[in-house]
Amino acid sequence: MRTVSKIITVYFKHFFGIWNEPTRYRQLYSRINEIRAKNIMEIGTWRGKRARLMILEAQKYHPPQEVSYYGFDLFEPMPPRMLEREFSKQPPALQVIKSELDKTGARVNLYKGDTHKILPEVINSLPKMDFIFIDGGHSLETIQNDWNWARRLMHQKTVLIFDDYWPERTDAGAKPIVDAIGRSIYDVKILPEF
Repeated sequence: MRTVSKIITVYFKHFFGIWNEPTRYRQLYSRINEIRAKNIMEIGTWRGKRARLMILEAQKYHPPQEVSYYGFDLFEPMPPRMLEREFSKQPPALQVIKSELDKTGARVNLYKGDTHKILPEVINSLPKMDFIFIDGGHSLETIQNDWNWARRLMHQKTVLIFDDYWPERTDAGAKPIVDAIGRSIYDVKILPEF
């Protein structure tokens, strides 16, 4: 009986977690649901809230231990100048996030550091991803870097979502990078704004 209670508790936490999110993030979970993702990559894990919800969504279709999550963030205090350049927030410590995400039962892999350095170091050891969410730094340089590396991990059915596509800005955010993606190679869709 304890197992059933735990499952119901996780389900309700997952259900209420999604409905307390800003509506634009619900698109992440519906895409994970549609493709039955097992390998999930997120650039910009921050507090791990979306990571946990993405993992739980994937676990609706796979045993918990078969879902793998690969999260990238600085996981350390950022100097004020970097916070300003990346239009970012202070990230929490890696162990705090790891401890929370491990409770899902998924295989959680967290990578600490600037993606300009860490992605080239680990890219060859990562599997192809079913779902990738890019929501790390917000400078054009960082988003372009993250896209350049993340696309190497895509297979034919990978869904990759950029956050922060700001229609009115070309100096920061994902718009210039997304707009430059070759439509003859990738099926690019701009999701509805919420």
